Amino acid sequence: MIELVSGSAGNKPDLLHWNGVKGSVAPRIEYGDYTYEASELDQSLYCATRLPKQCKDYGSSRELFRGIADLFKHSFHFSDRESGLVACFCVSTWLTDRLSIAPSLVIFAPDQGLGIEVLRLLSCVCRRPLMLAEVTPGGLRSLPMHLSLTLLINEHRLRPNLQRLLRASSYRGLHLPGNRGGVVDLYGPKAILCESDVANDKFGDGVIQISLPPSSQWPALDEQRRQEIANDFQPRLLMYKLKNCAKVRESRVDASQFTVATRRLACALAACFPGNPGLVRDTILLLRPQDEEIRAQRFLDVDYVLVEILWGEIHSREHKQVSVSNLTKDANALLRSRGEFREHSAEEVGWKLKHLNIPKHADTSGRQVLLDHDTSRRVHRLAQTYDLARSQHLRDSCADCAAAESPVAE
Repeated sequence: MIELVSGSAGNKPDLLHWNGVKGSVAPRIEYGDYTYEASELDQSLYCATRLPKQCKDYGSSRELFRGIADLFKHSFHFSDRESGLVACFCVSTWLTDRLSIAPSLVIFAPDQGLGIEVLRLLSCVCRRPLMLAEVTPGGLRSLPMHLSLTLLINEHRLRPNLQRLLRASSYRGLHLPGNRGGVVDLYGPKAILCESDVANDKFGDGVIQISLPPSSQWPALDEQRRQEIANDFQPRLLMYKLKNCAKVRESRVDASQFTVATRRLACALAACFPGNPGLVRDTILLLRPQDEEIRAQRFLDVDYVLVEILWGEIHSREHKQVSVSNLTKDANALLRSRGEFREHSAEEVGWKLKHLNIPKHADTSGRQVLLDHDTSRRVHRLAQTYDLARSQHLRDSCADCAAAESPVAE
């Protein structure tokens, strides 16, 4: 393997050649019939990011993980869970190029100053970090993401078009239109500092969420101290990447107790700790409170409630169709029973059904949803996506329920 490391002069990185046993650093590497040499980077980019100077022994995976977690715990008084989740994210940035989704860290912080200090500390530990502010979709598309940068974004109010772009960049192989008929690949890890009222699902799958309470004091680490931290962790994390990169595979960890979105994140994080089942187990447990919150929010989601009602109607077999009007009344009543008092109109429910791809037809009594075989299959697929089938008793006599019992492929 060949990795970029900090250069000895100018804005041109040196190269580290890893032969599987040790690493050697030089301005150029000769291997076989080829000579490798790093390109010069834009001076501002070279100064804004961090590259390790070398690689060095990291001890064990557990020691490295605990060292990162303790760094954030002692600096910002994070809980064990929060510091553990941040450590998971930092380690994953070094192995994202081997994962199918790029885990992201969303930091909800009403105190922007504290949040920025967290980003600065992340820049000491993450792979090729780049701190950004006032990000626009065009600016994001212009970044040299082929360098596998970790974006540390301070954007307290995220506009919808930027949210969509950040969401798309979490998935490998999802190219976006570029200039002059070309395409760009923005895949990569990111930590986003934003205000607490941004909906969690705006960022897609693979999102770690932490919230920072308001604080009148926080540690302001100077550049010298941050450089000391980077000089300690960056070479060890580079060695971790070099030794484990080839071992990373999509994990077969049992994450069936989680919602689909959390399940993907759990498998991605678990894959970052190959050969360490204890650390994998601990990582999975860190995600449980976040998943429970997702489930609680889903109970108040009108899409979920509509699927839940239709799923029950299909299994009751009492009706061959249900009117949109009655479906709206039942949905509003169920939401009220769960503490949600916003009333949805029949027109809104009609659009929701269209979004869910559940067909309707009109007759003399109004718009109806046929509870036929096609609707049943669609509702069962949605129930599986929402993990509804896991929280209800499956019907042994229902063929669609039997299909829903099959594990979701990750």
